[in-house]
Amino acid sequence: MNEAETMKLCVALMKADSEAEVIELLKAAGLWDDPKLWRFYGDYENNYNTIGNQQGRPDAALVEKLINSVDASLMGMCLAMGTDPAGKDAPKTIREAVARFYHTEVSADSPTAGLIKEWPDHKRTEIARGITLAATGVGPRIGNYCLSIADCGEGQTPEQMPDTLLSLNKSNKLRIPFVQGKFNMGGSGVFEFCGPNGLQLVLSRRNPAILKGKLDHADDGKWGCTVVRRENAGVGRRSSVYTYLAPVGPDRGPGKGGVLRFTAAEMPIFPEATKDLRDAYARNSEWGTLIKLYEYAAGNLRSNIIRSDPCLLGRLDLLLPELALPIRLYECRESYKGHGGSFATNLAGLGVRLEDDSKSNLEEDFPTSCPLTAQGEQMTATIYAFKKGKAETYRKHEGIIFTLNGQTHGHLTPDFFTRKAVGLSYLADSILVVVDCSKFSSRAREVLFMNSRDRLRNGELRGEIEDRLEEMLKQHDRLRALRERRRREQTEAKLADSKPLEDILESLLKSSPTLANLFLKGLRASNPFKTAKVREEEETPFVGKRFPTFFKFKGKDYHTELARETAINMRTRVEFETDAENDYFGRDSETGVFSLFRVVGDARVAVENYVGPNLQNGTATLSVQLPQNCQVGDTLKFVAVVKDPTLTEPFENCFTVKVKPEAKPGPPGGEKKKHKSGEPGSDREVPGGIALPNIIEVWESCWGDQTPPFDKHTALRIKNAGVTDETDGAEAKPVYDFYINMDNIYLNSELKPSKADPKLLRARFTYGMVLLGLALVQQDEAEKARAKKDGEEAGVDEALANVECRVAEFTQAVAPVLLPMIDSLGDLNEEEVPAVVGSGDAT
Repeated sequence: MNEAETMKLCVALMKADSEAEVIELLKAAGLWDDPKLWRFYGDYENNYNTIGNQQGRPDAALVEKLINSVDASLMGMCLAMGTDPAGKDAPKTIREAVARFYHTEVSADSPTAGLIKEWPDHKRTEIARGITLAATGVGPRIGNYCLSIADCGEGQTPEQMPDTLLSLNKSNKLRIPFVQGKFNMGGSGVFEFCGPNGLQLVLSRRNPAILKGKLDHADDGKWGCTVVRRENAGVGRRSSVYTYLAPVGPDRGPGKGGVLRFTAAEMPIFPEATKDLRDAYARNSEWGTLIKLYEYAAGNLRSNIIRSDPCLLGRLDLLLPELALPIRLYECRESYKGHGGSFATNLAGLGVRLEDDSKSNLEEDFPTSCPLTAQGEQMTATIYAFKKGKAETYRKHEGIIFTLNGQTHGHLTPDFFTRKAVGLSYLADSILVVVDCSKFSSRAREVLFMNSRDRLRNGELRGEIEDRLEEMLKQHDRLRALRERRRREQTEAKLADSKPLEDILESLLKSSPTLANLFLKGLRASNPFKTAKVREEEETPFVGKRFPTFFKFKGKDYHTELARETAINMRTRVEFETDAENDYFGRDSETGVFSLFRVVGDARVAVENYVGPNLQNGTATLSVQLPQNCQVGDTLKFVAVVKDPTLTEPFENCFTVKVKPEAKPGPPGGEKKKHKSGEPGSDREVPGGIALPNIIEVWESCWGDQTPPFDKHTALRIKNAGVTDETDGAEAKPVYDFYINMDNIYLNSELKPSKADPKLLRARFTYGMVLLGLALVQQDEAEKARAKKDGEEAGVDEALANVECRVAEFTQAVAPVLLPMIDSLGDLNEEEVPAVVGSGDAT
């Protein structure tokens, strides 16, 4: 083939929207069937070992390609300026690179430099047109679409492509500090989600400004083009292998050829999508890279990539919460109509999207940030609390996401918030926590994240991080206040109607010594309403300062040393007061930095495990785990240090902790001192008087108000109201609200033919379900207490899973037989019981 024919083939491959078209084109050119014209991807015959062990989801795999395009753009700008990306003059961070190469209208040391959330829409669009993602091909009812990713980054020469775009496990970006991707899998995770043959087109040309006329090879100024395919296992091969088309230079030997190449001043690698024109290959570029994924199996994300729900845009936002550069998405399939005449939009990352939408979608005083430390590794957790019903727009199955250099590397599901140690069931559908792990050491990254970048690895580090997150969320004042408000909104109107049910249930339990021993011991009154302290905070808005003028122990003068006593098996908690803004420790620029040290002799040793300061409206709460090697009677000295760019001297606060003997579990929730409502006391309780469990009737008209919604099979759901506190000498116990489905299909079916009083049947159903639910809660508490005593907590947690889910599943399963069983067994008499029943001996 001559260069003109090669270019014509390349354009045809770009516009092909099915694997069948691609194969037909390559067969017609005599390039498909000859194995000598194909080269092992990564020059590694067993490459499926790496490629087949990557992302488990198509959206997560696609992210790797987009990250590569962003990195190529940053690298291209750096190289075009004549700077070695790995040299001493190169940017040291992603943000510095963005500020230097793209955000030149502001000073490099400006607090907003390098932050795309500070860019106006037209600026984001201008930059995003250089990194694009376009959907072409058929609609979702017919088959899978094709995706084309293009960028005007550094580009590659035909001879460089085997060592860059077509490589595996090479250290191309390992020593470059300002790129997001460093694993160098070549974005090969997408191959398994392409069509039956795993086809992918790769087209690239090196930026002439980088070459500067200096060519290492005669073809360096040309476009390089190839197709990647999967060859299935067969005779002589135990697993599949990926190869790419490399027919140039037969003298190099079999499997060592070069990619196709041709000369062209420019190529139409970029899309346009307007009312009058939708073409994925309409805008020319003199250099750059285009990658096309044929028949990409995106699952339920195959519909309109920018408008539908669920849509690809929303998923990519979540997987790229802190994107370095914006990306422009184009819907080029003719089967879709635009929204307001628009077929394109910008992908800027979840952080930017939430910043833009915060007033309409987030609760007041959110987001908030909190530093965390586990095994000496520093993180920052940012908490987003959404208004009712708004979270679904931003997250689906993710409750806590872990990011590294702005890319999601794993997540925990929302049921994390329903854990006993967290107690935020009422907010489980309204919270998203983003944990930034960018400060992790290299080893910590390897320990926590799988190489696939889409899931977490189990182990001690993960366990400790989860412990820190539980502590942070449980002690977060604004989340607790929001939980109480949501709970009050959901239960207040219904609790009065349920009071007679609770009174009867209490009487029923007390009438049976066995039931009383099982369920009444340790149950305490719950209070679904606010403490006076929370109400006062809501009525007095807090206005903080960007840079604090003080940071000291609460209620103490600055430089006053604080003395605490803490049981050896408990955490010590310290409260500070300050006039700093809530985001002081978590914002993107001019961030406050908190450090905690233990004083040992004349030395200061960094503390490895603590949570906080959790800063909320002038109060910063710190929770510290005592060192494992401390002993009863020890006095430990700590120094808390706060710095920021404006402070000539840091704020330092010293406190001591005397280690007391191990605290034994006391009454649930401890003996909390109460004040009459007319007496002073910021923690006094507003009279409540509702006994556990709170029974709330749910009728069919209110099924949709529940989260998740009830249906005809739902029997009982419980929610952790999280109203008990862990104090020295008292173990926290959860308080649950019980939601009974009064229009359960099996309850209603028993009501129709029965001659019994409907009120009696409903009461039997209600009390039976509540007793079953209490039994499961009691088992959960007992098993976890035993496990804690025996040091087997992790295994029991895994075995018992989430008690709320277990109660819902078990009661739904038993609902069909509950009333018939009560009725039938209650009518049994002595004559009807076979003599053999209960007559055997213990053996």
